[in-house]
Amino acid sequence: MLNFRDALKGRVLLFDGAMGTEIYNRGVFINRCYDEVNISAPELVEEIHSSYVAAGADIITTNTFGANQIRLLPFGLEDRHDEINESAVKVAKAAAKNQAWVAGSIGPLGVQIAPIGKVSPGEAFTAFKRQSAVMDAEGVDLFVLETFSNISELWQAVRAVRSISDKPIIAHLTFRPVSGPNVTALLDNVRHAVETMRTWKVDAIGTNCSHGPRGILDIVETMRAHTILPISAMPNAGLPQIIEGRTMYLAGPEYMAEYARRIAQAGAQLVGGCCGSTPQTIKEMRNFLESIAP
Repeated sequence: MLNFRDALKGRVLLFDGAMGTEIYNRGVFINRCYDEVNISAPELVEEIHSSYVAAGADIITTNTFGANQIRLLPFGLEDRHDEINESAVKVAKAAAKNQAWVAGSIGPLGVQIAPIGKVSPGEAFTAFKRQSAVMDAEGVDLFVLETFSNISELWQAVRAVRSISDKPIIAHLTFRPVSGPNVTALLDNVRHAVETMRTWKVDAIGTNCSHGPRGILDIVETMRAHTILPISAMPNAGLPQIIEGRTMYLAGPEYMAEYARRIAQAGAQLVGGCCGSTPQTIKEMRNFLESIAP
């Protein structure tokens, strides 16, 4: 395959969609550790990856969003940290079959960082470094840092990955949805975040989760106005709705795909889906993005 950094210069690249909601849709209850499914049911994870490759994704993300030593601790799985991350990469690479790049997914620790919480920045750095080192050794093509709401924690993740690898890094922040006059304050927060993130040694910055396509489009437009770095965007399939006790995402594939095109036209070089997006969503995004391909 073409070098990822070279490919990023040439066209809009398509990420895959959700992993967690797809695992849930296949009958795995939410009280389970979804990262552990890499070793208890690797065929299920590979099936999800393969469906995204078949849908046209250029990049698939490993099932390792919560596979850091701090987040595994409440499940009693901290001793299986390396095994979980190793298996995740192997499963993803088997599904990719050299048709898609494999991105090592790293999510936040799930706890507050000092001075608000008890986990120090140094401990956060160590956790992120350990996780990224395992995935790097297994041969991921790049790293995607996802759904970070605390820019200081995201910085520790960036530092940790860069300390062990020179592979591409895509760094995402997530921003809480707001409405009315609060939108101005939100976009001010986006601008301040970009001014910080654009100084980091990363290959792209962006946003994922929390918002549906409309909100992500607004964030991308603000980001593009304040940086020349490539921008990545992964909206949820709309805002979550509780229906008969189940969390549902109701934005359909064509709606998501139309906004994927608009997000790309607004300046995003990387587009994908987050919670609630499906292989069908990615297939439609592929079709819509090809209509604006150079």
